[in-house]
Amino acid sequence: MHLSFERREGRVYSRFSLSKFYQGYDNVIHGGIISLILDESMAYLQGVEERFLTGKITVKFHSPLYVGEEVEVEAWIEEERKRFKITKAVMRKVGGEKVAEAEALMFVFRESQK
Repeated sequence: MHLSFERREGRVYSRFSLSKFYQGYDNVIHGGIISLILDESMAYLQGVEERFLTGKITVKFHSPLYVGEEVEVEAWIEEERKRFKITKAVMRKVGGEKVAEAEALMFVFRESQK
């Protein structure tokens, strides 16, 4: 997939389109791929000395994503606790139509805990 994620002002962004290799139904991107991308974007919110482990993820689908359509993903931390964080992400088509949104419980593993 080779997606690149950019951090800006405490959020993570990525803009891309997907090929037929990721389709489920003919010309429609598989929902599992969309879920994976939302999860990955929320994982990119982790800090330098911490790692996020997805404990629970909920994905809500709004509209199909077709092969070749350009989308943007945005992820942010909604709530921070010592041992976990609640993160959210949304995928929108370039025109603004929402494809899917996700919320995850991310367990925080600090590098100093090794």
